[in-house]
Amino acid sequence: MPKDSNIPRYKVIEKDILDKINSQYYKIKETIPTEKELADEYHVSRVTVRKATDSLVMKGLLKRVAGSGTYVQDSPAHQKFPRQIGFTKEMEKLGMNAKTEVNSFSITKADNYIAKLLKISEGDMIYYIERSRYGDDLLLQFEISYMPVKYFPDLSISYLETSKYDYIENVRNIKINYCHHQDFPILPTPTMAEAFHIDTNTPIMKIINTTYSTDNEIIDYTIQYLNSPNYQLNYIRTR
Repeated sequence: MPKDSNIPRYKVIEKDILDKINSQYYKIKETIPTEKELADEYHVSRVTVRKATDSLVMKGLLKRVAGSGTYVQDSPAHQKFPRQIGFTKEMEKLGMNAKTEVNSFSITKADNYIAKLLKISEGDMIYYIERSRYGDDLLLQFEISYMPVKYFPDLSISYLETSKYDYIENVRNIKINYCHHQDFPILPTPTMAEAFHIDTNTPIMKIINTTYSTDNEIIDYTIQYLNSPNYQLNYIRTR
């Protein structure tokens, strides 16, 4: 953490903890590290850490339980959806021609951060995938995905150029239980704005989507960036 930053150090810590909550590194109903552990991690005093967590407690994102720890709270921004309508099927509904380009496809070892997100062991093999999704040749969505290799040993670019959900359920016979998603508006980077043909001051949606199987295993963790002026995701909810 830069010591010459004009931003108060507790604010930097608060934002980092919030980012870890939004990415599900710190999961709902689980504890975050203790004040001492956070103080050691950020090389600050426990008073500074307490100031950062106090702010998140006030915002309802954390809850302190005496003798137990500080827990991540649920919030309206965190929702479970039994089914997300896939991009390919959504394009069909809109009468548009869907096209997917696989920009990156590799197998690597999960570091500690990704392993915790996928609830696997550090060093387990994962797929790292980048895809660009088009409707009638207009770039509507860019996504980065992490998938455990152990569930999908035969995953290939050809499957990823069509529907990932069809591959999961119809090729691998893994039934999807629900998708946990978080969405929030951001401003695009200049590179992304140029790709989406929008201005850098035009908000886009960033969606973090975690897909669970009926065995309650995390089978896919995807970060999506939507060309929001031209495309919105649709979901089906059941009561």
